[in-house]
Amino acid sequence: MSEQRDNSPTRLRIWQQNLNTSLIAQHSLLNSPIARNWDIVALQEPYINSMKNTISSPYFHAVYPTTRFSSPELTSRVVTLISKSFNTNSWQQLAFPSPDVVVIQLCGPFGRCTIFNIYND
Repeated sequence: MSEQRDNSPTRLRIWQQNLNTSLIAQHSLLNSPIARNWDIVALQEPYINSMKNTISSPYFHAVYPTTRFSSPELTSRVVTLISKSFNTNSWQQLAFPSPDVVVIQLCGPFGRCTIFNIYND
């Protein structure tokens, strides 16, 4: 029988920032040592290119609003980056009908923790 190591953090570190759609600000954040010190990076107004994608780093999974493919004419104004050090079985994205909201639910020995990344204009 094999044992799976529980990579659930004992504390959760979240960084939130509005990037005002600036490619330079997003590169600066992602390439700084700050990015590696956080478990979740909640971005509002990230840089979105003409293909409707943002930039990330190899340390994170980029999570877009669930409307990204069902309503491609809408531009996402939030993106949540989740550290790849998290076991992908310990979190899931929950559907939300807005291009301005990403909902993530974490599960672990602490129970469930739901995180909302919301752009509110």
